[in-house]
Parts: sequence; structure tokens; C-alpha cells
Amino acid sequence: MEILLLIYLTSTLVLSAIHLSLLKGKKIQWLALCIPSSICLGFYKFSLSQNNQTLDWLIQQENLVSAIAIVLTFEAILIVFLTILQIKSYYKMTTPSIWKWISVIPYFQLIVALVFFQTFVFLKISGYAFPLLSLGCFASSIIILSLLTFGIQISIKKWSHRAEMQALLALFQLLLAMFLPLIARGQKVNFTQITVDYAAIAILIFIVGILGLVGYIFYKRKNKQLS
Repeated sequence: MEILLLIYLTSTLVLSAIHLSLLKGKKIQWLALCIPSSICLGFYKFSLSQNNQTLDWLIQQENLVSAIAIVLTFEAILIVFLTILQIKSYYKMTTPSIWKWISVIPYFQLIVALVFFQTFVFLKISGYAFPLLSLGCFASSIIILSLLTFGIQISIKKWSHRAEMQALLALFQLLLAMFLPLIARGQKVNFTQITVDYAAIAILIFIVGILGLVGYIFYKRKNKQLS
């Protein structure tokens, strides 16, 4: 379960950073960077009231895990739709002006990830005041997101390539969210009696990642030759 959470949280951070790198203007980017961390501060009392037993109990609730998976599935579809609107806006096509501000709203999964991170810090780090730890989470989340955002912007300079990566990563999260309840427990499928193998899933993700990277390199070289 920890491996699954790590994969999902990592993909959430990368997806959010790619999304932020697509926004026009530094002011809007910095605003979008600060909003999720500020919302996380609002969950200070929630994080403070949690314990290890509560987190374990939440993970074991099938209905809750399924509900979260449904929300994440719909959000991944919304991200793909939002990417299309961003592309239309970037190329000066007609789009509602309100979508400019909707794109600043942080993803639900990013808020969940930051609240989970803050709760994890409260549970694992002792000897420091909780308000200080909360401010540390606030500052570190902004720093990590900004480094990822501007790092992606520098390494992948072409805006259209970043937009494609956002859509592909959203589709990956869509597949992951659809099978989240099954993967989380290694549950057997009744009609086939097949159990989920974590090693096979990890190998599959690794192979898909390598193939995606190779395909992206060939695609980039082909575009350079055409230009």
C-alpha cells in the first residue's frame, strides 16, 4: 500500500508541476503555487487530531477507498478536458475567460497529498511545536512545487510538449484510480481468481515509463528534423 501511495503522490506532484508550468505569467504561477499550500494550513486542526490508527482504519474502509477512487477518476477526466481548453487558449482560440481562473484552482488530489504530507510530518517528527511544523510544510511544499514547475519549464521548453505530458499523465492516473481499490488490497477477482502482483505492476509501470521516454525522445528528434 505504501508503494502505491508513493507512486500516486509522486505522479500527483509531477502532474501539478506540469499544470503550473502551462500557466501564462509568473504572477499567476506564483498565485497557483501558494493557493494549495495555504489551503493545507486550513487543515491544521484536522492533521493534529489524527494518529496512526486512524490512518490505518481509513485505508481499510472499502467504501471510502472506492469513493476516493471515483473522485480521482472524474478529476483525471476533467484534467484532460482542461488541457484541451488550455491548448485552445494558448493558440488564441475562443475559450470562456473564466477558464483562466479555473486553471489556477489546485487539483483535489494535490490538496489531499499535501494534507497527507502534513499529517505524516505531525505523526513522525517529534520535539518541535506543531505550528512550526505546519509552517515548515507550507514553505517546503511551495519550494518543492516551484522547483519542479520551473525545472520542467526549463528542461521542456516547448509548451505543447508539456501539455501532451499533462494529458498522458492524467490518463495514467485515470487508470490507476480505476483499479485503486483492487490494487490496494491485492484482492482476488471472483470470476478469474487472479491476485494482483505488486512486482508485476512495478515492472509494468517501469516498462511503460521507459517506452514512453524512448517514444518522446524519437518524437522530439523528428520534430527537430522537420523544423
